[in-house]
Amino acid sequence: MSLDGDSGTPDERLLDAAASCYARFGLAKTTVEDVARAAGVSRATVYRHFKNRDELLLAVVAREASRLAAEAEVYLQRFDDVGSWIVEGMLFCLDELPRRPLLAMLLGPDDVGRASRLVLNAEPLLGVGADILRPIFEPAQRAGLLQESVELDALMEWVLRILMSYLTVPSHLAATEGEMRQLLQVMMLPAVLKRPVDAV
Repeated sequence: MSLDGDSGTPDERLLDAAASCYARFGLAKTTVEDVARAAGVSRATVYRHFKNRDELLLAVVAREASRLAAEAEVYLQRFDDVGSWIVEGMLFCLDELPRRPLLAMLLGPDDVGRASRLVLNAEPLLGVGADILRPIFEPAQRAGLLQESVELDALMEWVLRILMSYLTVPSHLAATEGEMRQLLQVMMLPAVLKRPVDAV
């Protein structure tokens, strides 16, 4: 399939163009016309691939989130229990998300409301996170290590909500990584694990 005669992957070319426009104009000010111009295609071509601006933004964010998730999976291989995957995965995201220009833009004061609604209602993003946890979550569930009411999709939404909260309004009670680790272990893990690890 081509994009107005281009032999490259259609969505990738549009996603690259959209990402460059977001970096240049910001999330709120980028238009479909901007993206079309940057990609060298018509607006109609953009609309053939994405219904609206939000769908295009979500696709770009999902691509960035997938890249971050791949790095998180490599990082988390050093841990072998579901509690550590949750806590250390959250700490990894709290540290890395602000370093990613596009993802950091979602947390800016002008875009956080719209971005929060978009992210928290986006099945692709929830799926990216669930895919990270699934390899260790499901064995832990089968082994009876998790609270019976805990489901992976609900846990992932909860994790995203907590991440969005701390990323947009940093904690004054947990200002260091160690303090945040202890806070997550004490406040979050008892709701997920039958026998949470001791806080350090």
